[in-house]
Amino acid sequence: MRNYIIWPALLFSITALRSQQLEHFDLLLFSLNKQSDSTWQTTAPRFLTGFNPRGYNNQPQFFSPYDLCLSVQTPDDTTQTEIYCLNPALRTTTRVTATTTPEYSPTLMPGGKYFSAVRVEEDGTQRLWAFPLDRASNGRPVFPNIAGVGYHCWLSDTLAALFMVGENNNAHYLALAGTGRQQMQRIAFNVGRCLQKMPDGRLAFIQKATEQTWFIKTYDLKNKTSDILVKTLPGSEDFAILADGTLLAGSGGKLYQYNPRRQTEWKEIADLKRFGVRNITRLAVSADGKLAVVVQ
Repeated sequence: MRNYIIWPALLFSITALRSQQLEHFDLLLFSLNKQSDSTWQTTAPRFLTGFNPRGYNNQPQFFSPYDLCLSVQTPDDTTQTEIYCLNPALRTTTRVTATTTPEYSPTLMPGGKYFSAVRVEEDGTQRLWAFPLDRASNGRPVFPNIAGVGYHCWLSDTLAALFMVGENNNAHYLALAGTGRQQMQRIAFNVGRCLQKMPDGRLAFIQKATEQTWFIKTYDLKNKTSDILVKTLPGSEDFAILADGTLLAGSGGKLYQYNPRRQTEWKEIADLKRFGVRNITRLAVSADGKLAVVVQ
């Protein structure tokens, strides 16, 4: 069953945007069960992207235990992505936006009344926008004066961490931005795309020390200090964080966990190759113990 709710269209010209068919990704859903030795086990696998079997399905985020939202591009649309939300329990697919500009990285905003997404505007500018969940308006820029946003993570009602796209061959950098009048603050350079809020409020991000050596680091908002948490799996720049502080990440077709309080290195917990998975990329976890995995 498919349930389509269309966001009011924004009638922009997109002549400045290049047509592009994005790479195909699929989405798998698992339940997570914690074992007596604190190892997490994946069970009850489900394939979620049968509604778009040859298209782009990426950047999943749980808005609630029942709503999993993601960026979607269908094979017959080579110009943009839209935001879709899935309800795995009801097996429904909801198209949330129907605009003429691409939107990426849907994220529920603190308070639960809005979600944010990176919009590629008609002139190619990437800005962070906020959209009401009740579709009462067409949305608005969160930070009107900040361009070049690639990814983001909300740390509080008024504070967001931003992955900023480096221009003119400059390195990508990590910044903090507030919805008030405070200026954007740069806190790290040569960073990866994954930004996550830890259970204790710290920001977790990836810093690329060299082309081959990457670390997951934490940033303490109060003390304004950063520390290395763990070295990443080879070539892996995506991770998710469970409520107990355990990190999950993929390498090739295998899934790993790292618990900073119990482990000194990554531990393999699942081999998804038996499902035909060659590569695990982005991950998202729900409050009730479900894991969404983007795979190729």
